[in-house]
Amino acid sequence: MVTAETSQEDFIKTVSEEIEKEHGIWVFGYGSLIWKPPIHYESKKVGYIKGYVRRFWQEGHDKVTWGVAFKIPSDDVEATRAYLDHREKALVYIATTDNEAYVGPAPLEEMAKQIYETYGPSGWNAEYLLNLAEALREISPGVRDDHVFELEALVKKLIDENSNQ
Repeated sequence: MVTAETSQEDFIKTVSEEIEKEHGIWVFGYGSLIWKPPIHYESKKVGYIKGYVRRFWQEGHDKVTWGVAFKIPSDDVEATRAYLDHREKALVYIATTDNEAYVGPAPLEEMAKQIYETYGPSGWNAEYLLNLAEALREISPGVRDDHVFELEALVKKLIDENSNQ
């Protein structure tokens, strides 16, 4: 209940919870959620967020990040949050220099080699990159993410070179 003594933070939380109960939430996926969406969603829309770029190291300021927004019905919000918390470990992820995993910008060839050679909790990083590139092409033929597509070409080259040995 909101009263005159309610703090701004508590007011926002209360209003957000009421809106969520009535309308559900939207979840924007810009990575694996594009091709492996949340379990419960009633609709999805292709779109982008201005001011950020998809990089394998940091945010940008003058670009856009394409992805898919999923409408989660109010009855499924709690289950979807639990699922995403387990799977993604974050509500939003923006790489920053104070993150111990931050690697920063590097030549694309170095980035491709690192992606090709490494594995994360969900598997081979090259597979993630290849799935991301394919999913971006599928959501909209006009989507151009040169960073991802250039890395994809370099990683495919590494795969070909190493499969012939």
